[in-house]
Formats: sequence, C-alpha cells, structure tokens
Amino acid sequence: MNSLLEAKLSDLLLHKYRLNPNDTGTVLECIRRHARVAGHELDTEYRFAGLGAGPEGRVAASLVDQALLGGGCESSEYAVKTQIKEWLRVTPRKGKR
Repeated sequence: MNSLLEAKLSDLLLHKYRLNPNDTGTVLECIRRHARVAGHELDTEYRFAGLGAGPEGRVAASLVDQALLGGGCESSEYAVKTQIKEWLRVTPRKGKR
C-alpha cells in the first residue's frame, strides 16, 4: 500500500471525476480490493495490470495509471464513470480516505 498513490487517487477522484469527498474512501477500497484479487498491492506496478486483472480490475488499473499521469490504458471515460457509479451503488460507504 502506497500512501502517496492513495493521495493522488483521491485527488483524481475529487477533481477529475467530481466525486463527493465522502465517496472517495469507498472507491479507494474497491480499487484496493481489485488489486488484491489480481495479486498486486495498491502500488505503481498495478497500473500495468490491464485486462489481465479482469474487466473491473482494468478500470481500477486505469484509474491508478491516470493518477500517476499516464494515459489510462485502454479504458474509456464512459467505462470508468460507469464503473465508479456501480461501485458506489453496491458497496457500503467507507467515508473519507
């Protein structure tokens, strides 16, 4: 777990995707969960997981890549926004990061 990466992800979710600050913890927990399923920690190496991490994991890896000022791999903006909405709908609230 990399706290600097988590801070960058939180900033990305707040500023680019305009999430409520109370929802960033929920999305970060979902990203952390998908990183663990793919066999990674939430660190800079997870950004290269891509489709090998599964469809939801690909979106999570794309968010990590965008937070590190990368291109966001092959996930479209629509897919990312849709997946974030889905995570917020089905996951219990965690609060602020």
